[in-house]
Amino acid sequence: MKIALLLPRSVIYPSISFDIMDGLKQAFKHIGLEGKHEIISAGIGVAAKHEEIYERCEQFLLDGADIIIGYLNPLSAEFVHSLFESSGKTLLVLDTGYHFPNFQGRLSNAYFISLQGCLCARVVVNKAFEDGYRKFAFTCSFYDAGYRPSYVYPAAVEEKGGEIVFNHITPLKRSDFTLAPLYNFLQEQKETAVLATFCGDMAEDFFRGSQNTISTHKLYVTGFTSDEAWLSKIPYPGTDFSSAVAWSYHLKIPQNKVFVSTMKSIKDGKANLFSLLGWEAALFIKNGNIHFDEVVIDSPRGKVWMNPENRFTEAQVYLATVTKDQSTGNCMLKDIEQASVTEYEREALKSNINFVQTIEANTWLNAYACLES
Repeated sequence: MKIALLLPRSVIYPSISFDIMDGLKQAFKHIGLEGKHEIISAGIGVAAKHEEIYERCEQFLLDGADIIIGYLNPLSAEFVHSLFESSGKTLLVLDTGYHFPNFQGRLSNAYFISLQGCLCARVVVNKAFEDGYRKFAFTCSFYDAGYRPSYVYPAAVEEKGGEIVFNHITPLKRSDFTLAPLYNFLQEQKETAVLATFCGDMAEDFFRGSQNTISTHKLYVTGFTSDEAWLSKIPYPGTDFSSAVAWSYHLKIPQNKVFVSTMKSIKDGKANLFSLLGWEAALFIKNGNIHFDEVVIDSPRGKVWMNPENRFTEAQVYLATVTKDQSTGNCMLKDIEQASVTEYEREALKSNINFVQTIEANTWLNAYACLES
């Protein structure tokens, strides 16, 4: 089988392409298929230019690729999909779950391995309600404001009978970062919890800025805001946060122990969200398969199932606590447990997606977490 990879770049995750490739290759090695497939690749920048991605796909298909794997958003996948329809080949998309698809139903020749970012947002909102909160301040980076968790958070709050009483978006330039407006508001709102979504160095700014300011209030974060690759570098802000995540380095699943140890065994190897996506892609195509409806894999995050109705994967979401790593003084995840409301919130998320598909709603075009300097 000839496998082609569309690999992005990001200044906040400079090893993203290597991590995806390493995850794919190490999974093949683990299941005894090392060297059995021809793997080629091309860069796609921050995955924002549909025409560029189209050209890369067209050339790969002309060169005889059996399947193309790309770290893309659903908008890009839909744009290039005609190539796969006409050639009869398969596109396997590595997706953060921070975009909504514009298409209804499914694409005939495309599948999506998703980190379920928006589902995590709904799950952590439910956790906040279980903790007794009904009023919330929402805060995010200028960057995160352009992705769907910024819609899912308030939608979930409203559906559950709560209220967003304050919105705060940090400035575009990191040098202008401040949580002062949020801090000032919260001084008079003792019963208000905070919902947040930040990424990479912007998450670091948020954690640092929350120390001795908004840390007296309960905070709920999700997805990439609690990505352990960054958490391990960020000083603990003085209070624990609640989070919902797709995967954790510390998950006590046999397949996760294999994944983590395997990635640690190679030079510069990393067990993270991106190598996880590469690893899962290999498990889906391990037997030369290019059709994945109803396929279930044993992933480092548990069972992952390809839903044939929309061709997005479905997996368990985990609740966790962002706390202090006593050995470093930085952040880490603990108390990781399956969220019992995962499937309920998955159904509710479908309604959110359906609604946004009926209105004009802007979004950033680049794949989430892919940024240029």
